Amino acid sequence: MVSAMSMLKKITPPSSTERTDTPINAYYELTIDSVSMGSFYSISGGEIEISVIKHEVTYESGESTTHFIPGRTRFSPIVLSKGFNGSENLYNWFVAAAKGNTYHARRNGTITLNGFVNGTYKPLVRWNLENVWPSKLSGFDMNQFSATSTARFEVTLVAEVIEREDVQ
Repeated sequence: MVSAMSMLKKITPPSSTERTDTPINAYYELTIDSVSMGSFYSISGGEIEISVIKHEVTYESGESTTHFIPGRTRFSPIVLSKGFNGSENLYNWFVAAAKGNTYHARRNGTITLNGFVNGTYKPLVRWNLENVWPSKLSGFDMNQFSATSTARFEVTLVAEVIEREDVQ
């Protein structure tokens, strides 16, 4: 019988050139109208979904079928998280949106995944955002009595268009 420990010793991790997953040592940078709004350690959301339109068809022969046609494309909100630090630009942008100033609130920008590759951080993937604006700020997530206490800041963004671009 083979023990679990002897099996683990036989497994070798893939070399760095064989890896296809996201690097563990990475961060996301938000740039709006060519101005850096900050670096973030976590991202979620940003799903892109095409609604399905069902079209029922009956032919002269009496046979029927259903055609599925692509409908409207929807983009879910994007949430970026980071440790709390100077985020005055993000706050001012949010205030412009909250006051209904759509001209200043809707902007174009990018979120860039920067991964640690061969000893330096390099851009790997970029998401281009059109008419993006902040819909939510969260800046009060901290427990001072926790051993892993860090103040956390989150921004939720909504965009009319999200396009992915591979940088490498």
